[in-house]
Amino acid sequence: MKHGISILLAASMLAFTAFQNVSYAQEPEFYLIEDDQLDTIDAAVLTDSKRVRRSLGELKASRQAIRTMASPLGEGDPIKWVQSLPGVASGADGSSAIFVRGGNMGNNLFTLDGVPVYGFSHILGLTTIIPMDAIESVTLAKGGFEGSQGNFTSSHLKVVTRDPSSTRTKVSAGLNTFLASASLEGPILPKLTYSLSARVSPLAWEYKAARGLLKDAMGGISDLSAGVGDLYGKIRWEMTPTNLLTASIMGSEDNYAFISPDGASDAMGWDNRIAQIAYHNESRMSVTDASLYWNSYGTYQHQEKTYHGVLNDMSLKSDLDELCFRVDQHRYTRGKLQLDYGVRFRYAALAPGQIRFRVDDRVRLASAYIQGTYTIPDKLELRGFIRGNQYSVKEKKTERVDPEIGLSGKWEVNRHLAFEATLDHTVQYYHTMEGLPVGWSLDMMVPSIGIVKPETAQQANLGVIGNFGHSTVSVSAFAKKMENMIYYKYAQTLFSGALAEWEDNVDIGRGDSYGAEFLYEFVMGDIYARAAYTLSKTTREGFTTVMEGAPFHARFDRRHILNASASWKGLSLAVTAQSGHWENGAAQLCQMHVPGQEWTMEYYSGVNNYHMPTVFRMDVGYEMHFKTGKVSHEVNLGVCNLTNHFNPFMLYFDASTETWKEMALLPILPNFSWRVQF
Repeated sequence: MKHGISILLAASMLAFTAFQNVSYAQEPEFYLIEDDQLDTIDAAVLTDSKRVRRSLGELKASRQAIRTMASPLGEGDPIKWVQSLPGVASGADGSSAIFVRGGNMGNNLFTLDGVPVYGFSHILGLTTIIPMDAIESVTLAKGGFEGSQGNFTSSHLKVVTRDPSSTRTKVSAGLNTFLASASLEGPILPKLTYSLSARVSPLAWEYKAARGLLKDAMGGISDLSAGVGDLYGKIRWEMTPTNLLTASIMGSEDNYAFISPDGASDAMGWDNRIAQIAYHNESRMSVTDASLYWNSYGTYQHQEKTYHGVLNDMSLKSDLDELCFRVDQHRYTRGKLQLDYGVRFRYAALAPGQIRFRVDDRVRLASAYIQGTYTIPDKLELRGFIRGNQYSVKEKKTERVDPEIGLSGKWEVNRHLAFEATLDHTVQYYHTMEGLPVGWSLDMMVPSIGIVKPETAQQANLGVIGNFGHSTVSVSAFAKKMENMIYYKYAQTLFSGALAEWEDNVDIGRGDSYGAEFLYEFVMGDIYARAAYTLSKTTREGFTTVMEGAPFHARFDRRHILNASASWKGLSLAVTAQSGHWENGAAQLCQMHVPGQEWTMEYYSGVNNYHMPTVFRMDVGYEMHFKTGKVSHEVNLGVCNLTNHFNPFMLYFDASTETWKEMALLPILPNFSWRVQF
């Protein structure tokens, strides 16, 4: 405890150290194109705005670049953009899961204006919960992390929202394959503006309208009902030219109920509630950001299934409530050095278990960091940070202090060639429980307590970037080592009261991943093309209940991943080809135990004994913009999975035949989106 307080006091003392003669350094901007200007902007400018912007350790895209991606919804979203980048393996085809450089799905951090979003999946994984109208830019960091964010080990997906219009009121509405949306923004007073976006999914109505067709396409699922929607709101008050106050809210709901092919009644859902108030101050000496946010996330799964003539009622639930206060200060010099430092104080309650049982683990996480950046414009950029974390769970008598560190650098040899290197040691205190590899996912968030230590990762990356006329290419190699990864080892206690003592039923191991990444872009006139390829290998080992500790393939360890796309004058083509992944299971039969009976189920006869087929998908689309009077229109038409390739979404256990079966949720699917703005 004393060491943690010392860290925070040291960081606080740094707040009184100042560099003189400071000027505020602006971040490079994108082409900030308003939707009602799209039909008047030069085609070459629109095409160039689709570029992936590269900065130290990061890849960045604008809202317009993301929206024009081919997608089952008729428009792209942040996760679909991320899944098209090198170093990222997607989960099942059509899902929003990402596995970055060998990490687990729960090792990624997704933030909205700095606030973690723990349940970003929407419409069964087809998109994210953030309305596109609210987004300004999206940035992915796979290494070379900054010190301001923590509690993750794989990647940071940063979403920054737009400022509302201060000149006039804007109204827009949209409709795509699975969502209807509306948004409103404008001034309230000369210095006070607002924005509001809402979306709702007609998924259940669409299913009922085309039940005969969709029944086969959805693997035999019937009686689907769904309640899906989201809401985002923001108020921006420019108190003075150097003082800004914003308040924002975000909410989302996903609730589904259906009958599976074996007659089981399934229900599942998740929700997010976020509220934040933030203060921003700019002075000649520095820039200060302070905020307070509340974050609530919940997920549930419920199933009524008949096994051997007995009806069983099974459930899982996981809740997280978090309150955080944070302060960051950025100091700039006329010279070459920039200093950033700040503190975070989090208080959270995590409650995994069954629907009828709730046991809270109350977490306190305080952290402080200091980061320095040395820059010679157009030549050299060096960055390093150190971060100290103090973590405690009083009920479980858990208390610890952990350091994190990051070093990164970029050397621009000339305007055509640059080298980049990153080195990171990161720590994560919230774990997403992984257990059954198929069918039901545990999908529970648990804290580090007792023998369940924080997850850690050490990774290094070395890359080269070339810029030659119309082409930009980057090639890099990475190596990553992960420790204290957890696995829920007893499937037979999955739905029993023993889950309340989850920490006694986990196995702890480690993993490693290494590979090479390639990203190529070509821009000339109206032509834009991009290709991303990843060659990698990811293993897990040290789990005593799996292969007696021997190495085995990680889930979604895809050796080859290729994503390519091209567009010309509104026409676009995208191709995805990924190696099939292994489905892992305990090297023995599983003794199932559910209320009322016990039996032995042939879960798997060995580890890595089932290899999912190669994923292949081809999407085509057409985008156009036009005006009718004062109304701007944006229309996207396309076909997802043009070849109707069968890409399994999941395996499920059919109780009637007691066999595992594949299910695909993304058949050939015409899609569209239509958006109007007044």
